[in-house]
Amino acid sequence: MLHAKHGNEELMDSNKRQHLQDIYATDQTSKDDYTPQVASEIVEERKREIRRHQFISFLMGSTILVLAVTLVYVVVREYMDILSESAAPAPITQEYIPRYSLPAESQWVLDFNRNFADPTWNGEGERPFNAGWLKKAAFNVILAEQALGVGEFGEAAEYYENALEILPDLEGVKVQLGMAYFKLKNFDKALELMENATEVDLTFDILNNLGAACIDAKKYEKGEKYLKRSLELKPAYAEALKNLALLYRAQNMEKEACDAYEQYLDQRPLDTDTRHGFALYLTKVGNWPVAAEQLRKLTEEIKDEANLFRLLAQVEVKLGNDKAALAAFQRASQLTDPKLMLGWMNEKEFDSLRQDEDFQALVRSIETD
Repeated sequence: MLHAKHGNEELMDSNKRQHLQDIYATDQTSKDDYTPQVASEIVEERKREIRRHQFISFLMGSTILVLAVTLVYVVVREYMDILSESAAPAPITQEYIPRYSLPAESQWVLDFNRNFADPTWNGEGERPFNAGWLKKAAFNVILAEQALGVGEFGEAAEYYENALEILPDLEGVKVQLGMAYFKLKNFDKALELMENATEVDLTFDILNNLGAACIDAKKYEKGEKYLKRSLELKPAYAEALKNLALLYRAQNMEKEACDAYEQYLDQRPLDTDTRHGFALYLTKVGNWPVAAEQLRKLTEEIKDEANLFRLLAQVEVKLGNDKAALAAFQRASQLTDPKLMLGWMNEKEFDSLRQDEDFQALVRSIETD
């Protein structure tokens, strides 16, 4: 009995030890994972797996991004093509009738295209005179004013002609039409339109333009009348004085031309082009004292033009001012080619200087350059 009990106790102890062994035992495969060699291999494998996933993700993301950008580009291009095809063309009147440039009472013209400016009618009965045709005349006047304002003088003339075709006695149009023809250098047509203009329409600037047109048309008597009338309305008006000088010059009226030139240059002393033209005119008519005066003023403003100093030297020689002539030659020699300078100095009009020692020294210095 005692022996059986002892056997049972040994069996129980054996079971208990087996149980404890099972609790603390680990699977050999899992146990191997934590050995140094196996663990490093697992880490490397996992890193490679992560890199593969990252590369695949990057490749897919890049592909998606490229596709998205391509899709957006295609959609935008198609949209712009649709807009360009479907956009309504800008009204032809916008070229000369920008909305911001029109007063409020004139903006109704934007409701019409240029076909509305057509002054023709079917020719039956009397010429129409009603609200519609009055509006057509006004439409043409507005178009003409806009064209004139941007320098489209041919367009302006056409629209003013249309307005007069509709209403031949429309006041204030012929003068503007004449101005358009003046800008187009059709002076005969301009004078024809402006000759019978009312005093109210003939302002000082329009009268000046009429005078200029007369000069080009060689109608000097009329031109003088218009220019003097312009100066009556605006005394010392520089542009009219200049045109008056040109008119007298064209008629070989030396004293009157010089007086007008000098009055103009008193108003516009910095107009070197006109002063130069005046000086050349004075040398042509042989007015050496006034020519020298103008050239001296001119060379004070323009110090780098050799031909001006040569011309001054020529005038000073005519006046017997040899030293001044040599000084002008000296300055000219600094500004031009020596060969050209020697050619100027060999001209016969400078023979009086050839015996001058300073002149000879200047020639020698130029020859040695």
